[in-house]
Amino acid sequence: MAATTVRTDDIERARTEVGRVFCPHRLTPQAGVHGVRLRMTARRSGGVGVVDLEYAQAVRIQPAALETFYLVQMPRGGTAEVRHAGRSVTSTPDTASVLSPYDPSDMRWSEASAHRIFYADRQTVDRELTRLLGRPVDGQLRFDLGMVMRTPSAAAWARGVDFLADELSQPQGGSLLDHPQVIRRFEQALIGKLLLTHRHNHTDLLAEPTRHPAPGRLVQRACALMTEHHDEALTVGDVAEALRVSVRTLQDCFRRELQTTPMAYLRARRLDAVHATLREAAPGMSVTSVALDHGFTHLGRFASEYRSRFGESPSSTLRR
Repeated sequence: MAATTVRTDDIERARTEVGRVFCPHRLTPQAGVHGVRLRMTARRSGGVGVVDLEYAQAVRIQPAALETFYLVQMPRGGTAEVRHAGRSVTSTPDTASVLSPYDPSDMRWSEASAHRIFYADRQTVDRELTRLLGRPVDGQLRFDLGMVMRTPSAAAWARGVDFLADELSQPQGGSLLDHPQVIRRFEQALIGKLLLTHRHNHTDLLAEPTRHPAPGRLVQRACALMTEHHDEALTVGDVAEALRVSVRTLQDCFRRELQTTPMAYLRARRLDAVHATLREAAPGMSVTSVALDHGFTHLGRFASEYRSRFGESPSSTLRR
């Protein structure tokens, strides 16, 4: 998960290094400029990544169709004129541009227009959409080009991207995302939030009312599945996929039958498992390692939820 950093003033090296991270493309500096002063830091894990990319000079960037991935490009300063799939948008810190894999792009970045870019593998995004809908979709998933970043939902998603960038920049063993099951859950949550936040050609399907002929039976099967597999890299999306329903259907049935959410139920089972593990802990075992092994990445929230459920702190249980 180590970050890769590149700095160069050479146009050809800049084109090569950025192409290595993304894909081959044309890179043309403004007239009369012979260097581009590239600064790039790239981080990736699994099907997602975050790249900080800046050209000091104004440049034109022309990639062919991305084919295997989606990009959300968020300027931190300056502007970018982006043409993609027959549409255009002026991208600023208030408006990101979202590139889908199926069409070439033509972008003109102003000088000093540093971008934070979220990368998502096409198969990973398509699979998460299938989880949310509870069935495969026909046709390509295409996002609207312009994404307004000042809504509460978009701002929350952007904070998640910033968290991902920070954690992927940590040395080996120093990140909350070092655990495979943790990074997988976070990856799914981040992509799912993007699919629910930013409009695309399947957004209306996600908004359709959900019904299930036997909500009680569905919830019973889901609870059994989560209880049996709580110690695995299990997400609510995994449960919905296993039961062949959409995430939204599963959530609606849990609300009607148990007045809770699937995630809250799964979290409770994991808290129970942590409690049992701490009570039988071998010498040298730490609360942090046990919490992370069970998928709790926000340790402060974990400690609060643990105390609320068991009436004592996890460290108190461990010391018994």
